[in-house]
Formats: sequence, structure tokens, C-alpha cells
Amino acid sequence: MEFHEAHVERLLGRRVHNADGKCLGRLEELRAEMVDGELVVTEIHVGPAALAERIAGFVTQLPFLRLLPYTRKGYCIRWEDIDLSDPRSPRTRRSLPLPRRRTF
Repeated sequence: MEFHEAHVERLLGRRVHNADGKCLGRLEELRAEMVDGELVVTEIHVGPAALAERIAGFVTQLPFLRLLPYTRKGYCIRWEDIDLSDPRSPRTRRSLPLPRRRTF
């Protein structure tokens, strides 16, 4: 198993491209889980819906705010599918189509 370390604060807001060079959006959120006592990033969220999730995730739980127009365009990318050989320009290892996140 390979272990990679990256500074999260330097990754947030970076544009993420797919293997074909198409920009998918900005990296807005990282999801992590505890594995053997260590915090491990399992997926990243990219795109406008990820930004909305990061800024106001709890607000969408309010019933009256669910009626407002809300874009759900975004990508949920597994950590294993991210190439960070150049952290200033993260890329996916796969080209489109990537699975879209259904419920941000």
C-alpha cells in the first residue's frame, strides 16, 4: 500500500482536471475517515455543488430552503483516482465520465 501526504490547505480551491485535460471544477471539500487510528482522505468533492456543501451544508437541511433553486453539478472522486504528482495542478487518473455526486 502506498502512502501519500499532501497539505490540504494548499489543495483547496485548486482546479482539478481529468485525464483528458478538461477542467472539472475546483476542489472544494475532502472527506476523511479514521483507519487504524489515523485520519485518511477517502474522497474529494469538486464543482459548484461541493462549494455549496462546504459553505452551507446544514442550511439545505431546512425545509423551506430546499425549495430554492440549487445546482447539484459536481463530482465525487475517490482518493485513489487523484494524481498529485504536481499538487498545484491535481488531475484524475480517469477521463470522463466520472460519477457525479447525487446528493450533496
